[in-house]
Amino acid sequence: MTLKTETPSQVVSDPEQFARVFLRILDKDKKLVPLWWNKTQRDFHSKRTGKDLILKARQLGVSTYVQAEMFRRTVTSTRATITLAHDDNTTQILRRMADRFYDHCKFNNIQPVRKYANAALATYPEFDSEAIIAKAGSKEVGRGGTYTDFHGSECAFWPDAEKLIAGAMQGGDPDVILESTPNGAQGWFYERCMEALDGDDTWKLHFYPWWWDDNYQIPLKTGESLVYTDEELELVKKHRLTAQQIKWRRSKQTELRALFVQEYPEDPILCFLTSGNSYFGDVENIYTAPLDVEYNPDHRYAGGLDWGQENDFTDMLILDMNNRCMVDKLHVRKLAWGEIRHRVKTVYDKWHLRGLVAEANSIGSVNIEELRKLGVTVIPFETTNESKSMIMGELYEALHSGWQLQDWDVLKQEIRIFVSTKLPSGLWRLAAAGDGHDDAVIALALAYYAVEAAQPVILFGA
Repeated sequence: MTLKTETPSQVVSDPEQFARVFLRILDKDKKLVPLWWNKTQRDFHSKRTGKDLILKARQLGVSTYVQAEMFRRTVTSTRATITLAHDDNTTQILRRMADRFYDHCKFNNIQPVRKYANAALATYPEFDSEAIIAKAGSKEVGRGGTYTDFHGSECAFWPDAEKLIAGAMQGGDPDVILESTPNGAQGWFYERCMEALDGDDTWKLHFYPWWWDDNYQIPLKTGESLVYTDEELELVKKHRLTAQQIKWRRSKQTELRALFVQEYPEDPILCFLTSGNSYFGDVENIYTAPLDVEYNPDHRYAGGLDWGQENDFTDMLILDMNNRCMVDKLHVRKLAWGEIRHRVKTVYDKWHLRGLVAEANSIGSVNIEELRKLGVTVIPFETTNESKSMIMGELYEALHSGWQLQDWDVLKQEIRIFVSTKLPSGLWRLAAAGDGHDDAVIALALAYYAVEAAQPVILFGA
């Protein structure tokens, strides 16, 4: 990089040169070095709008850039900045970063005057500036103030993000940067990112996958070559990745397993769907069951049925017990119950089921009785927190031990966003994240329960 020759006043007004000349950071070897912008920092600075969302991989230097620029503004002009982080550890890291900037920032060997410098607040009386760094949600920090700059760190992990962001923005029209790794397909940050991808220009979305860091690669040994999987080959072709980068990716996937897509995203949509506290983990390789399967009289089939109410779906899934795979589905809603029962009977007859496990809660018990009048053999299943945990645990084991599902977008989405959440009572809630559906997942679990519970006399006949 060619350095520009500038006067001190020009350096102060040039964010990149200011960072290089006046600011110091700890590099990955814990050495104190000047802050040279990397390509992620330089790219974002050139494209920022004032209302920016940054969806990114770990350790690309985004938080460092934002804190450096907010510090420059605070010690060279009148600003009121606020930074909110998602946990205590990150809050402390950002505070130490800001203190390090101050300790080594000298204009003609003179530091900017700082009056207050406590755990949350630093003030610079020469410009009547202040900078707050705090944990998101801590004692209403952020509400009631008028801020010129707002940095939200890892805001996909904030509790009640909408309230916190609205509180920090209500006093004026701040320059806002909200950055995060993904955390499941739900929440304020996820919703704003999806809106931006759909063309809403309220927020500008900047996506930085892991390969923006040139250090994320592992050298090949002498004579070593890689045989790419189909997924790896697609990444290589689409993003021009090297074998060294793919080797690094394999190593990091082995280390992090299901968390890889959260820590090092590769696609701005899939990273949300496959991140967070997904109950089933990484099962993206199971959707290989054949489509348009015909009934085989030598095979036995099990079915699971989940009744949908209001905006939910009624889902029925059929499993081939011999080939250990899904073979069919029924997915309907907003039909008369009589019509739904008729369609269930059609699928039941198509696969010659000798038994069907169906949810018996609420309207389920009535529908089960009506199905029996149609000649359908139904095994009722009362869904409780305990029984649901049991069948989901069995389904988890099945999906990780060779069972194959058809490549159906509805089921794939529901499996991705099905999460386990610990409640204040200490119990765990198993359900779709946010307002998502889990009807197909429930039906699948009931179908597999039918497989596991199948007794020749009780369920399927001799």
